[in-house]
Amino acid sequence: MGFLKKLSTQLIMASVNFLICIICIGLYVGPSYGAEIEYLQNVLDRGYLKIGIPPYETPPYYYFDNKSNQMEGIDIDIVRNFANELGVKAVFDRDSKTYNGLLKRTGADEFDISIGKLSTFYKRMEDAHPHEYMSFRHALLANRRVISKLQGQTPNEKFAPILLDSNIKVGFIQDSSYGEFANQLFPKATKLGLKDWPSCKKALMERKVDAIYRDATEVKKIVYEEPNLSLDFVPILFDDKIDHISMYVSNKVNPDLSSMLEYFITKEIGIKTDKEIMEEYTEFFQPSNLADSQSK
Repeated sequence: MGFLKKLSTQLIMASVNFLICIICIGLYVGPSYGAEIEYLQNVLDRGYLKIGIPPYETPPYYYFDNKSNQMEGIDIDIVRNFANELGVKAVFDRDSKTYNGLLKRTGADEFDISIGKLSTFYKRMEDAHPHEYMSFRHALLANRRVISKLQGQTPNEKFAPILLDSNIKVGFIQDSSYGEFANQLFPKATKLGLKDWPSCKKALMERKVDAIYRDATEVKKIVYEEPNLSLDFVPILFDDKIDHISMYVSNKVNPDLSSMLEYFITKEIGIKTDKEIMEEYTEFFQPSNLADSQSK
């Protein structure tokens, strides 16, 4: 009996030790990890990044695609890929009324990131932090007769100072970066802010302005769409005037996600130039496809 009692006790102790080992192993191999960065953990908990984009249609950068029934474009792909790297989805907000209004909302922490060909300049940095990912030349699409009269016999290489110091009428999208740029670049010009880019083009065609002002991809897109326009209008590119295009984050987001965003830009996409964009996305810079993309 003593022997059986002793054996029973040993079996019980062995079972207890075995259960303790199992519990310890479970605790060791299956711990619950959380992100050390609080803001990132909040994003992971909610399961998506909140992305603010402008209220316009600007293919190939951002536009609503009727076939896929969702937002598409270069900028949309960029933030979707970044969200995917974090392990979450991207959810888009298009309710801002203007570009500058979008930046105000970004600074007020309504978004994790705002994107959409947003230029970089000091006034915007008062609201949010920029992360550059594109670099485009400034450009005009100008009335050929006005430019010819203004230039006269001046050689092309010496014409820029005359143009910049002239009193031509320049149109641009109101409440956009190009209003700011126009004040700096064309101090004597008559400036006209218009509702959107199609309104700028219409004003140029109707001779209400002498030139319209934006980046090289948007100016050249008009010429690619309607080659016959080159008879009356000429694109003018400024190689030394660069539009540094950035994604923006709020002051709250910046210290926590800025290094991850900069790493993503550096390693995954780089800083694209207007030439690279037009070469890489040629389908958007051809007459047949451009008309279709703008109708979406």
